Amino acid sequence: MHYTVNYLFAAYLQTQEGGGHKILKVEKVRPGKAKFYFKISSEQAEKIQLKFHNSIASEFERIRKLTIDLAY
Repeated sequence: MHYTVNYLFAAYLQTQEGGGHKILKVEKVRPGKAKFYFKISSEQAEKIQLKFHNSIASEFERIRKLTIDLAY
């Protein structure tokens, strides 16, 4: 079992591109922070994470943050 605290990666894992994995368990650490558990190995998660960093989802998040910064 593997977990991530990165909400965007957790969302990506649930997409078709990310493998359609289901969240097995959520462990709330504090408000707004949680560990999302998936039934995948750490090696498999590492491969998917590399794919994620090169995905449109990651690019969108980067551009979204830059766009929000323009408002400040």
